[in-house]
Amino acid sequence: MRTRGRLLLLAFWILPALVATLGLRLVPSRANPDLTILASFAGQLVIWFSWGLWSLVVLAVGDRFPFERGRIGRALAAHGVTYLIVVSIQIFLVAEVTVRSGLGSRRGFESTFVIGIRQFGDIFTVIFWAIVGAHVAFQWHSAWRSEAARSARLGEDLARAQLAALQSQLNPHFLFNALNSVVTLIGREPGTAQRLVVRLADLLRGTLRVGMAQELPLDQELDVTGRYLEIEQVRFADRLTVEWEIEPGLGDAAIPALALQPLVENAIVHGIARRPAGGRVTIRVARRGDQLALEVTDDGPGPHQPATTPGPGVGLGNLRSRLERLYGDRGRLTLEPGPAGGAVATVTVPFRRIAREPRLVG
Repeated sequence: MRTRGRLLLLAFWILPALVATLGLRLVPSRANPDLTILASFAGQLVIWFSWGLWSLVVLAVGDRFPFERGRIGRALAAHGVTYLIVVSIQIFLVAEVTVRSGLGSRRGFESTFVIGIRQFGDIFTVIFWAIVGAHVAFQWHSAWRSEAARSARLGEDLARAQLAALQSQLNPHFLFNALNSVVTLIGREPGTAQRLVVRLADLLRGTLRVGMAQELPLDQELDVTGRYLEIEQVRFADRLTVEWEIEPGLGDAAIPALALQPLVENAIVHGIARRPAGGRVTIRVARRGDQLALEVTDDGPGPHQPATTPGPGVGLGNLRSRLERLYGDRGRLTLEPGPAGGAVATVTVPFRRIAREPRLVG
């Protein structure tokens, strides 16, 4: 809570002090009917404003020991200890104010505590745990707003990724080459031409069917990327060789939606297309402990940016941003020179499994 909020919280406790003072004026105490309004307000201000100070203590304890999943017992223990301390001190504080205001006589330690529990234990308990509850509600509301903002940013990132993928697929150069390949094949290989048109439609449909899902099973991502590569292989013919090295049993591994195609597209556009003789693109997916690694290697001229930058490909900058928002420092995108030349683009994310969706048909 910011400084302004804490000041408002302290000021709030002046209100019950004013109400209690009014009550003493309307119905004066028999113990001291001549108590002045100023003395009454001073005594009540000490009693109630102290709850404002206790509120700051409760907030500090709540910030240090929040009610989170897996930590509720620890939070209850911390607040329970604080509750016993606060209520005990507050009982003796009220007793002292009562004596100094002439509204009661001084008693021994044990009597003061026992009588204080009988007179104020219930109301003090309600006040203390009401403060705790209000703070917890504030924390949960803040967490909800943060998560809503994060989800909105992720949705925006995913929408940009879809737009970037569609733009690359509908790019006049890419689309012209794909359609030109279809025209060329219609006369001599009509079956291949028909298959190419189906692959182009599957590619566009596969990109659109992602919807708002932030993660997809690896199988589905491989389907979309495979359609893209089939089209590019018709275009490049013998100039493009694709190798797949997918570790078995990872079909239901969760990966960020539209994460693999930008890596492959970057390898082709900035690697293979720059070589008159073409080259090779290798796609590797493997589990490394509790991480999943997607690696795309090409034997082109290599990256021109430092190894930790997103690289020149369409969509890599957006992908890097999505990885940071989805996984924090556990998601990474690197683009490095290959050991034998070319470039190696690697996406690393936490490994977990996700329900598979039906594979594209075609």
